[in-house]
Amino acid sequence: MSDVSREYGAALYLLAREEHAEEELLEETRTASAVLRENPAYLSLLSSPDLKKKERSNAVAAAFADGHRYLVNFLSMMVERGYAREIPACFDEYLRLYREDRGIAVAKVRSALPLSEGEKEKLIAALERRYGVTVEAEYAVDPSLLGGMKVEISGTLLDGSARRRLDGLRADLSALTL
Repeated sequence: MSDVSREYGAALYLLAREEHAEEELLEETRTASAVLRENPAYLSLLSSPDLKKKERSNAVAAAFADGHRYLVNFLSMMVERGYAREIPACFDEYLRLYREDRGIAVAKVRSALPLSEGEKEKLIAALERRYGVTVEAEYAVDPSLLGGMKVEISGTLLDGSARRRLDGLRADLSALTL
């Protein structure tokens, strides 16, 4: 993440916090971020020197006209200053600060198979008890695990994968061989 995205993302978050609009802007930054990541051509257009700064700014204002005025102003300012490509990273910084303020930890969960809603709820509850924080999880399926799951949270890797268990068993058996 660049200094620009950290600085501008933090500025947007601090403004939202000062105005008690963090939650509303969080949802809008998530939506805008998804739109921009799914449409890289639009982000390229907003960065194009072929369009005048004012035209790019107007394009953003029109596309996000229903958004919170802070979001629209932020997007317009970023485009005018030539930082359009930094916008998704600014929103990532906003989210990081939002989570930090609320004591929310992110758990990156990789499992061999998709987890059911019940399994997800049990996992989140167990992680919240263990770490004493609110947990938001990001899930991914990783067939290379063979079975089980790996969870990365707060700089710790919890490895409950079948591969780890098999590797441990293999090591134990190797130690027994003379």
